[in-house]
Amino acid sequence: MLRKSILACAFVLLPSAASAAKGADDPSTEDAPFASNTTKAGPAPFAASPSAGFAAMGQWVLTMRTTGDEGFFFRKPSGGDWQLSLHPSLDYFIINSVSLGAAFGYFHSPAETGTTVVSLGGRAGFNLNINDNLGFWPTVGVGFTFDSRDHGNDTTTFFGLFAPFLYHLVPHLFVGLGPSFSMQLDGGGKVYGVDFVLGGWL
Repeated sequence: MLRKSILACAFVLLPSAASAAKGADDPSTEDAPFASNTTKAGPAPFAASPSAGFAAMGQWVLTMRTTGDEGFFFRKPSGGDWQLSLHPSLDYFIINSVSLGAAFGYFHSPAETGTTVVSLGGRAGFNLNINDNLGFWPTVGVGFTFDSRDHGNDTTTFFGLFAPFLYHLVPHLFVGLGPSFSMQLDGGGKVYGVDFVLGGWL
């Protein structure tokens, strides 16, 4: 009779012991005993704003712009010869929001005896991101211009200012519009304008 009672207790306790051993072997149960087996996905991360990351230290920016006295890339005035105008710039952010760069200009027209103008200068700028899409990036610089026309050459130095408001279309791509000012430092004229810029950064 005693043996039968011992066997009955053993049959009752064995399934409970097996379940406890299984739970002890499962690390997920041990770390979080009340955790559900179903995994819930967290909320989707917010999309990065188009201007996020712009003007960070170590960043390169390539731009192409118009100028106060010349067009953008290519144009042909009515009744005149075609004109090719390129003004790319390359800037590097030495610290957050502060940039140093170089600007290059090339203009050519076959009008009359032909006109070719080449300019090269350095500049510094400061960027301010206003919101997710809008920013302000003024730059100032100095440089020189080599002008060849009518069988003659002329070299001048200049001071330039460009203060565009930028609109970041998507990350790494922006357009801008703002006032510009250029003045010859050797007694020449002054040029005012509103210019357009297209740029990308990495």
